[in-house]
Amino acid sequence: MKLFSEEKTPKIGSSHILNETILFRGHWTQMVELKYEDEEKKIRKWEAIHRKKQINAVAVVAQLKPSNRYILIRQFRPPTKSYILEFPAGLVDLGEDIHAAAKRELLEETGYFGEIEKQSPKLFSSPGITSETISYVNVSVDENYYKNKSPVTNQEPGEFITVFLKHPKEIKEFFITESKQGVMFDAKLYTYFMAQEIL
Repeated sequence: MKLFSEEKTPKIGSSHILNETILFRGHWTQMVELKYEDEEKKIRKWEAIHRKKQINAVAVVAQLKPSNRYILIRQFRPPTKSYILEFPAGLVDLGEDIHAAAKRELLEETGYFGEIEKQSPKLFSSPGITSETISYVNVSVDENYYKNKSPVTNQEPGEFITVFLKHPKEIKEFFITESKQGVMFDAKLYTYFMAQEIL
């Protein structure tokens, strides 16, 4: 039995989009005004942001085996005006499947090769403002594999990523130390470790 349905037709309410108008188009994103009808048949408007190519994203929860250390990254995220601690992540290229994207992003950002263990359905990261979806992909990384002994990153221009390897017992103190340095946290990362009862 499937836990999550791919069915797109709403069956729990009558609200629906009537149309959308582009308000601003940038290099990577566009702001739109959505006109929709609510449950009371009232016409309302909402501003939202789409990625221009409507592509999905992936967050890679990678763990080294047998040490069980997690692979975390820190990088500057301009919209937040801050350095952010997060999981390796990125966009799924057009025509690329989510598993391939997860392996590629992990390799590019951290230099590690891994094998897929499981994947979440597409999830909305901030549904009040953006249509972007993201999938969690759990990846097992064999630290005894020769290419993982001296990982080499292939970061894109403008990416300045610091990689951290942290055992679950180190996470809480590590987060405290990072916070004291003004580092902020990606919600996906923080809630993952809260759910694991590590924080």
